[in-house]
Amino acid sequence: METPTLLPGVGPGATLLFIHAHPDDETLVTGATMAAYAGAGARVVLLTCTRGELGEVIPPELGHLEVGRTLRLPVETSTNDGGAESDTTTADGATPADGAGLARERERELAAALDALGVREHLWLGQGVTAPATGPVVFRDSGMRWGADGRATAASTVLEGSLSRGPLAGQAALAAAAIRSLRPDAVVTYAADGGYGHPDHVRTHELAMAALELAARGDGDARGWSVPRVFAIVSDRPERPLETDVPRIAVAGDKGAKTAAMRAHRTQVVVDGERFALSDGIWRDISGVEEFVDVTPTASGSGAG
Repeated sequence: METPTLLPGVGPGATLLFIHAHPDDETLVTGATMAAYAGAGARVVLLTCTRGELGEVIPPELGHLEVGRTLRLPVETSTNDGGAESDTTTADGATPADGAGLARERERELAAALDALGVREHLWLGQGVTAPATGPVVFRDSGMRWGADGRATAASTVLEGSLSRGPLAGQAALAAAAIRSLRPDAVVTYAADGGYGHPDHVRTHELAMAALELAARGDGDARGWSVPRVFAIVSDRPERPLETDVPRIAVAGDKGAKTAAMRAHRTQVVVDGERFALSDGIWRDISGVEEFVDVTPTASGSGAG
């Protein structure tokens, strides 16, 4: 890999915290950047909020892990609305998936992907340093469905324990504990709309930004920490072009490591050479260049962009 182009003001000796909603998100939109920093010697930490147990599953041999798969006719097109569960049995007597199996598989995939990226530190929201005083908690994938405008929207049924249904203040407090502990030089997360509208992406942005404010105040014996730089991921889509007056920051990262990590997320991504496809079957080029917007809060507490 050639010498990468990194984020402004965040050098190879920095500590960076990436906050994402589901396994595979970290690789698809920030993998090259994470790998570039890890390769340069930076401390790179990933905080993942859910295990993505309501995601679609691409490989046929793992299709039994997908919630609702056994309840759909073969000719039906999935809407990725995994919010509803059922205890109905299938024609062959099997019980439909409840997401637990896919959660375990995606945990394994994430571990392999982070190994490919060279990232050695990972946290689940609600566990470890981010666990509440009452004990560890697991936040569930909220599910989603595609709206008529081509953007993700909430599933028809969102279960208790789902990330998007939980109290924002409590979730932000858990993420703030990680920020105080790690004292990162930079935090990277989604833009306010979550990139394409997924409720968990939107909530992850909300809890990350709220956590930044909480972390700066301190908590009991834990000293406060104001993160020097905060960046939002640019995720352009035709229906939501980025404002022309917002300056973009391009990071030329490690494309090879990103590609290897994408292969690790086999339930979610198919890789063919230098292109990839998600469950929609649309082929896209793999890029080692990832774009961000600086949303570092100002002294008055408001962020840019």
